Amino acid sequence: MRQSAISFQSKRLNLEGIISFPDDLKGNVPAVAVCHSHPMLGGAFSDPVVVEICRAANDLGMATLRFNFRGVGESQGEFTNGSEEHHDAKTALDVLRKWPGVDRKQVALAGYSLGAAVVLESLKEFKHARALAFVAPTVKSVQNDRFKRDKRPRLVVAGGNDRVAPSLEIQRALDEARQPLRFAEVANADHSMRGHETEIARIVADFISESLT
Repeated sequence: MRQSAISFQSKRLNLEGIISFPDDLKGNVPAVAVCHSHPMLGGAFSDPVVVEICRAANDLGMATLRFNFRGVGESQGEFTNGSEEHHDAKTALDVLRKWPGVDRKQVALAGYSLGAAVVLESLKEFKHARALAFVAPTVKSVQNDRFKRDKRPRLVVAGGNDRVAPSLEIQRALDEARQPLRFAEVANADHSMRGHETEIARIVADFISESLT
C-alpha cells in the first residue's frame, strides 16, 4: 500500500492522519475512514486494530484514512471524551470522500471501542457513509434507536472475553435492530483485541468490500 501523512481541519483544529491507497490503483476506488479507541487505553491512529483494518482494506483494493482525534498525538486541541470527537470523524469522512482517487459514492466508516461509540451516538452526522463497521462498541451505544432503525449495512464485532463490552449483552441489544446487520464474535478476545487484530481486520474489510461493491 502507498501511505501519506496528511493534516486537515476540524472546527479550526489541525488533525493528523494517514491516507493510504492500494498499490495497483486503477481509477477511483471505494474507501473507509477508521476511528481509534480511547487514548487513555492507548488509542491512536497507530493502534494495531486500526492499522490492521487499513492494511486489510488496502489488500482488497480500498483506500483508507486513519486519524487522531483532537488532543491525541499531534492533533491540536483537547480530547473531550467523546462529546466533540464526532466533528473530527465527520470531517475525516468528508476529507476522504473528496480525495483524488476515491469514489465518493462508495465510502464507509469504521470505529473501534470509543471510536465506534463516537460514530454510533452521532449517526445523523454520517449520512454519506454507505456502510458502518463497529469493533467492541459499548452496549449503550448499540442500544441507540437511530442505529437500530438504520437501513445501511452494519457490522458489529465483539470479543468473547470482553468485559468492557460483553458479547452477550451486545447481542441482546441487537435483537431488535433492523437488517441488514451482521454480528461476529471473536472467541477468546478481550477489549484490547490483542492477538486477534488480523482476524478482526479481515472480518471488517471483507464486510466493507462486500457492502460497497
